[in-house]
Amino acid sequence: MIEMMTTRFLDRAMRTFAVLILSTGFAGGVAAQTPYSLGSYTDWNVWELDEGGQKICYIVSEPKKQDGNYTRRGKPAVLVTRRPTPQVTDEVSIQPGYTYLEGSNVNVAVGQNRFVLFTRGAHAWTKDTSEDQKLIDVMKRGESMVVDGESSKNTTSTDTYSLLGFTKAYNAMVAACSG
Repeated sequence: MIEMMTTRFLDRAMRTFAVLILSTGFAGGVAAQTPYSLGSYTDWNVWELDEGGQKICYIVSEPKKQDGNYTRRGKPAVLVTRRPTPQVTDEVSIQPGYTYLEGSNVNVAVGQNRFVLFTRGAHAWTKDTSEDQKLIDVMKRGESMVVDGESSKNTTSTDTYSLLGFTKAYNAMVAACSG
């Protein structure tokens, strides 16, 4: 079980890292393709990029409200990434703008629905792909999403994301990267 979780984490971490590196253009010696915008839908943006001949699409949003006892942090965001091969997968990831406290969890609330994500470094993910789909489904129906996390410096953050435009952005992403 631990080996399976470690393999899943490494796979997800590499994919999230690749999207972030490619989307920011800071790939150092890696040949990176620049993502291009597929549109904006209220508070969500849709992007597409080519990763080694594979089309990757993702939607991203930044929080509308940031609270916490931190003094300084980077730019937080939530992403949903779609990879059409080898099988279509949609993956939710959260980047808080800091390194999470080792072994901590991230609590996500959409209305009455609650999710607990695991953390590693500066990223948080659901424990498996079925949880990703459940979270995406409630995000489609929600108005806002609240994300609580704890940094490696024992500071906390509570970020509130608007879900306005999420469904349209998600549908545009699916249409662009349907496999």
